[in-house]
Amino acid sequence: MSTQKGSVLIVSLVFLLILTLVGISAMNMSSLEERMAGNFKDHQMAFQIAEAALVEAEGEVENAGYEMTDFFDDCSVTSNTCFDKNCAKGLCSSGAFPSSSDAVSSCTLGDSKPWQNWANWNDTNKHKEQQTVLPGAAAKAKYMVEFRCFIVKDPSTESPDPKNFVEWSPHFRITVLAKGGTEDSQVMLQSTYKLTNF
Repeated sequence: MSTQKGSVLIVSLVFLLILTLVGISAMNMSSLEERMAGNFKDHQMAFQIAEAALVEAEGEVENAGYEMTDFFDDCSVTSNTCFDKNCAKGLCSSGAFPSSSDAVSSCTLGDSKPWQNWANWNDTNKHKEQQTVLPGAAAKAKYMVEFRCFIVKDPSTESPDPKNFVEWSPHFRITVLAKGGTEDSQVMLQSTYKLTNF
């Protein structure tokens, strides 16, 4: 019997060590799940803010009252609706559309992607801001509108006349950058938009 002295204490300490490790692991897991839930909520908020800004930007494009001269290469950047290569006022055009043009076919798309240039998002002269800040948002969403030449106004038209601008609509790509409840959560959304009342 003397050889068994202290064995209960050792077994108890081993079990106590195991229970401590299980408890610490459970606390770490709980903390991780809480952070994951918080990040998911923040991302969802950023996504909803981006969607709201996208709808706002599309409404602005629809009601801006653009003229053909706003899309020409030599449009006046002093205008509030001039699309140019420098994305002045958040209105971009990387292609070419000469003012002497008498056909939509002379409009060409550029390969520039101004929304990939982070300097444009940091320069307040090269993007627009959402009018309203949604509750809980870290900042207003930002957006750019790119002129992407013309597409047929009525898809059922078999042979649209490239010289008849009435049969064509300006085509845009709108890019939104939004933040959630913190600066760390960002979402970028894009949509293409055909102007119907041009």
